[in-house]
Amino acid sequence: MANSTGTATASAAAAKASKAKQALAKAMRQRNNENSVKFLAVGAIGIMVIFMLSHLLHAVYKRATRKSGPKGALKFPVAISRNIRSVLLRKVPGLPSVGHTLVVLGYAATTITIAFVNIDWTTLNGWAKRLGWVACGNITLITFLALKNTPLAFLTAYSYERLNVLHRIAGYATVFWSILHAVIYIVAESKGHDLLTLIEEKQIMGLIAGFAMLIILSTALLLRKLRYEVFYVVHIIMFMLIVITVGMHRPNPKTKTLYTMVFTGSIWVADRLIRFAKISFFTFGNSATITPLSHGGTRIVMKKSPFGARPGAHCFLWIPGVRAAETHPFTITSVNPLELVVKAHDGFTRDLHKVALESPGRVLRASVDGPYGTLPNFTTFNKVVLIAGGSGASYTFGVAIDLIRKIGQSKGTSIEFIWVVKNKEMITWFSSELQTLSSSPSVTLHIHNTSSTSPASSTYTPSPKSTSTPTFPAPPNAVLSPISTLSPTTNNSSTLNDALEKELSPPTSPLSPASPTFNSSLEKELGLQRSSSVMSSDTVNIPMKSGRPDLPAMISGVIEGARVEERVAVAACGPEGMMTVVRRSVAANMRGDGAGVELFLEQFGW
Repeated sequence: MANSTGTATASAAAAKASKAKQALAKAMRQRNNENSVKFLAVGAIGIMVIFMLSHLLHAVYKRATRKSGPKGALKFPVAISRNIRSVLLRKVPGLPSVGHTLVVLGYAATTITIAFVNIDWTTLNGWAKRLGWVACGNITLITFLALKNTPLAFLTAYSYERLNVLHRIAGYATVFWSILHAVIYIVAESKGHDLLTLIEEKQIMGLIAGFAMLIILSTALLLRKLRYEVFYVVHIIMFMLIVITVGMHRPNPKTKTLYTMVFTGSIWVADRLIRFAKISFFTFGNSATITPLSHGGTRIVMKKSPFGARPGAHCFLWIPGVRAAETHPFTITSVNPLELVVKAHDGFTRDLHKVALESPGRVLRASVDGPYGTLPNFTTFNKVVLIAGGSGASYTFGVAIDLIRKIGQSKGTSIEFIWVVKNKEMITWFSSELQTLSSSPSVTLHIHNTSSTSPASSTYTPSPKSTSTPTFPAPPNAVLSPISTLSPTTNNSSTLNDALEKELSPPTSPLSPASPTFNSSLEKELGLQRSSSVMSSDTVNIPMKSGRPDLPAMISGVIEGARVEERVAVAACGPEGMMTVVRRSVAANMRGDGAGVELFLEQFGW
């Protein structure tokens, strides 16, 4: 009897010890999983701090060497810095630049490390849970990178659009870790003959979140470039679903996952509320006057400008009379009053142009959210090269006019203004701006018409009555400002020619919005004649060169002609092929013993 009692006591003690051991192991797994997300956060913050310090040091350096350039002890570190930048700007396959690649490699190294370190490998379930934590941490990261009102805009000079490429890469990684988490967990439950757990409510929530991520992935790959508006709506709906279902997948506050999702949802909602407040505030007493331009252009003049608006920045335009539930980003051409020039494509821009054609000069209720984008102070540069392709001139004209206004009659800054257009009548979009630039002694104009192959120069005088059927090429829906460039090659002109031929020319498919058939049907639908459907700007004589410019030679000429103590800014906006040539040319001319050179890009597309 005594032996039986002793055995029972020993068994109970062993069971108790086993439970204690399991509880300790579970606590250790939970702590390690929490630490994995903390390490991801520390890694991300560390990269941000590096960019913050770089931005601060660059600002201090510019102030210290503004008038005399680098001297004495500064020469050597400045030369090293410029040589490093010329490498970081170079293009690598699949990513904008070497600089972007280093950031992505740092991010990848961090996420891979936390996905495989300090894991209980006795069961697959332990690894599956770690992968879930990695995915959860990445959801917070991609949300932060997508914030329009990001603190990084003033801490690092990287606005949300310049972070978009990192947002997309982290987004793809999040989907990968989520799928791997689900697959490993299902395999683990299958080996334990416990698949019935998958029909529990919290597991169903996890599966819903996984399918929502797959929907985002598929629309990103298939719809983002073809039907951005559809992609965006799906993206937002699925994101909200993911945040909610992931929180319900791990509803116990002790696991901390719920707190992570609450924080993620909170920063996203806060950003949305700020944007809503801006739109609401600038709705009162505000309106937009819309005027059609040739080749599918639409000029929008706002009655009120948002605080801090600058030419070259961008804002989100809301016109409920066109589409009540949508806002779209467009570059600010001028302020006081706020003016936007929009190229029609499809969706909102097509509907906007259609309304402008129906009633030129019509006034509609409107508002704006912005401004967004980080712009340098171009007055601190001795030479400024502004390059635009097609409707990308909205950016360069805004910068040029603003710069002329600031420098006045000063001869301290010279401007090389290069604009490449496919259709010569497109210059009527900016007739008044061209008059201002042509009358300034600080500006040298280079207007190139790619529709003509003759090398001879000519002077084009657009008629006040000139008209043209609207065309709808690829949209400048957003602006990306990558800091990258391609490594130098010997085929600059060929690359530029191919890029401009492809990207500045309108589509020619019979079903394309830019086709004559489409335009004719639009005019018939509106009951308008070509001669009266499009309003033109004032007449202006513009020297125009036929064919495409030799951008590498032009950029090299400006940089090589600058003195060592001078600073040169190259800013461009246009199709990807053109930006590739600009980046390559700037990188090839960035030397440690030469003038200081900086590159600023606004690129078509997201």
